[in-house]
Amino acid sequence: MLGQPLQLLQKPGVSQLGTALKVASTRLLQILAISTGTYADKLCPKVVQSLLDLLCSQLKNLLSQAGVNLSSLGKKPEDVKYENSSNLEKKDFRALVHKQHTAELHLGDFLVFLRRVVSSKAIQSKMASPKWTEVLLNIAAQKCSSGVPLVGNLRTRLLALHVLEAVLPACEASMEDDQISQVVEQLFSLLSDCMWEAPVAQVKHAVQVKERVQELRLQGEGEEEDENLPIQEVSFDPEKAQCCVVENGQGLTHGSGGKGYGLSSTGISSGCYQWKVCGVFLSADP
Repeated sequence: MLGQPLQLLQKPGVSQLGTALKVASTRLLQILAISTGTYADKLCPKVVQSLLDLLCSQLKNLLSQAGVNLSSLGKKPEDVKYENSSNLEKKDFRALVHKQHTAELHLGDFLVFLRRVVSSKAIQSKMASPKWTEVLLNIAAQKCSSGVPLVGNLRTRLLALHVLEAVLPACEASMEDDQISQVVEQLFSLLSDCMWEAPVAQVKHAVQVKERVQELRLQGEGEEEDENLPIQEVSFDPEKAQCCVVENGQGLTHGSGGKGYGLSSTGISSGCYQWKVCGVFLSADP
């Protein structure tokens, strides 16, 4: 993926051949894309179109990763992306959220790279096609049934509009009126959504996420409490008892001689401790 930063990490005992090939092929594709964007007017149109088709497929793939990360639950992405998933474990939920956030960042990085490729009018005119404008508008304007943007990262959506800003002025006079009307309609619809619908939907979504996180946190605390209940035998040090007698190492019995105390052999740093205190009063016979 062009949108994913790749680098070799030294891992002992792990072969780096696959990663090295992936990095090399990605860098080669980046060089070819930048060179084609710079010299597009001097290259064969078929060569330029082939590269643009490859970049478009990469962009669609990244969009699918950023928009449907919860599709594995067996529901439609629009219905499942922002609803509470009671069957997910805490770690799985966090992993999915992190994966979605990472995919959106990769999509934004790819758009930054794509903006550098769109440097000549020859590239811009070829990208002013329904295939390109549709995917760019989907990144910027597509939303779920709840009204929340499909791509939640604001930077990524603005970068899609930035690429559109460079592409649309290169539209030829022969461009179909239906395409122009569709682009204008979607842009004004996006403006309306950002002003009225998106803020309300995002507030509701934030509340749902907060409730879900709180629920998982409470479940996690309950599980951790069950797991973190070691039965520790608290013992007392007989040599550090004053006016007390240590019985069986765990019982501290007050003796004669006034006030007394006993020191346990285990320090108390944190946690919950339960003590059992028994009071026995002995009366002297007359």
